[in-house]
Amino acid sequence: MAGLNHELILLLNAGAAPPAPVVLFAMLAAKVLIALVPLHIALVWCCGTRPMRFVALTGVLALLAALSVNALLGLIAYTPRPFLLGLGHTLIDHRPSASFPSNHATVFFIWAATLALCGLGRLALTFGGLGLLVAWSRVYLGVHFPADMVGAAVVAAFSAALSLQVMLRWGSFLLGSLERVTGRFLRLSQA
Repeated sequence: MAGLNHELILLLNAGAAPPAPVVLFAMLAAKVLIALVPLHIALVWCCGTRPMRFVALTGVLALLAALSVNALLGLIAYTPRPFLLGLGHTLIDHRPSASFPSNHATVFFIWAATLALCGLGRLALTFGGLGLLVAWSRVYLGVHFPADMVGAAVVAAFSAALSLQVMLRWGSFLLGSLERVTGRFLRLSQA
């Protein structure tokens, strides 16, 4: 598997003299797009109906679960990033943390999977497509292997499905509790 991963990074990673517009586009995708997921979740929570707040809370639970799994995987099965192995060209700075799985891709794939499981297909496709763009950019810029993106998708799908089951069982209680807390906070801020 490592051999295939190494071959794929060399195939998908930027060359020695990549076109500046492509690098800029990849950098924006790799660093800026990630803000869209928490922003969208916050908008869904603040401006949406109760069923949409259910979706937002499901997504947040899935994010917490997935990022915890990612951290655990990084400790148990540490995979160095391509630049630590001298593979490809690295076009952005990154700390030498575990490469597998990608947290950036996980965030997008979690939200896409949550939206899909909750019957919001068009939004799911939109965020899934943005997730693929982010996944490509992280590999192109040399901070992740392609397998890191596959791992992110698997962790995301599992975490979203698990979180939906939790919400179907205890969601009314959790949602009601959070709505009361946020309602009090809003009343206090308006006073």
